[in-house]
Amino acid sequence: MKRVLVFFPHNFWPPRTGAHKRCRELILALREFDCEITVASSKLSTDKPWTEGSISDLLKAGIANVFVHEPSASDLRFIHRLRNFYEPNYLWLPVVRRLYPSGHREIPFNSRIHTPPGMREWFERVVYDNAPDVIVMNYAYWDRLIDHRRWKSVVRIIDILDIVSLNQRMQKAIRTLLPNPLVLDAVPDSVLQENFFETLHLSASPEEQRVYDRYDFTLAITAKELEIIAAGARNTKVELIPVMEEPQYINNRYSEAALFPVGPNLFNTQGYLYFAKKVLPQVLKEVPSFSLRITGAYNNVIPSEPVSGVRLSGFVPDLKPVFEGTRFLICPVFGGTGQQIKIVEAMAHGVPVVALRDSAERSPLQHGISGLVANNADEFGDYTIRLWNDADLCRKLGDAARETIAREFSRTRLAERLSQMNIF
Repeated sequence: MKRVLVFFPHNFWPPRTGAHKRCRELILALREFDCEITVASSKLSTDKPWTEGSISDLLKAGIANVFVHEPSASDLRFIHRLRNFYEPNYLWLPVVRRLYPSGHREIPFNSRIHTPPGMREWFERVVYDNAPDVIVMNYAYWDRLIDHRRWKSVVRIIDILDIVSLNQRMQKAIRTLLPNPLVLDAVPDSVLQENFFETLHLSASPEEQRVYDRYDFTLAITAKELEIIAAGARNTKVELIPVMEEPQYINNRYSEAALFPVGPNLFNTQGYLYFAKKVLPQVLKEVPSFSLRITGAYNNVIPSEPVSGVRLSGFVPDLKPVFEGTRFLICPVFGGTGQQIKIVEAMAHGVPVVALRDSAERSPLQHGISGLVANNADEFGDYTIRLWNDADLCRKLGDAARETIAREFSRTRLAERLSQMNIF
């Protein structure tokens, strides 16, 4: 029996974001190999508090042990000092102002601010006490937890989820153009162009490439990321393992509002603004009854100003009842790295998706077969109107979407991909 130690920075049980669901599916797939799985996380980094209930549920699900790092006072002082180094306003220094036009330095993706000394010592003890055969790291942000030289005999895998340095640069490009406060009418059209990121020619940090090369295996969830990482890889073996989801055979009615689940990042902001400014007026002109429901942890990400045809529902712990009623899901997102897991999740529930090409190309979505793929706002509007008016088409595309997931992207397929690595 292989002993596997999985570090995930957040409390993923029960899952509430796409990354949480990816981690859950990966762990449940590893259970297929009868691995003894230990989970390590930290209260310092989690986006959702760890509770006794979460830990208890993980243990009931077959996890051998759960270790959650409690930040010490010295950890917090270390982070405070480092944050002060990055956050002072440099606008008053004419020379430095050229380097930091926003007034502060960007925190590097591999900064020790993510892994203070006490956290690194804690993780070292966890590794020593559990003697894993395999360590699975999630995100490059926390790579400094691993002593690659010391643990060279341990198989080390990193599930990248996002190319984080490129993701940071893309979000910064959006942030610099958005008004503060975020008011819909004040958003410049330049940030809502479908080719916005193509014109910027952004790339991943070479240091991030070197991080992945320290691992035996790097798991990429899209072909685009595999290509980026493989181009700079000399040691790591890059495996394409996309997001997978168990199909859910629910009672789809295709009768209620369209759905846009969002997470707390600027790519969802950009996608919402794109739809609200460039697509929604066209849709409401043709179908005044159109309604869009937005769910998720969108505080400070989605403008709170009322918009005709849009309803903000906040975080919904279980989307299954929502999926049962919704006509279709929209994904007007055209930035970011990794995969729009909302697309995979909707497809698994038999819900058709209208997506912009960038997101669709990084998903199982096939135009006209399991959903609709738009190249621009006019097409997005046309497809939205088409699905709103045709429940039979929603059902046809939704059924095909669910069967695509069942056939090619289920947990069984995930286990098969992992078995091909010949380490479990």
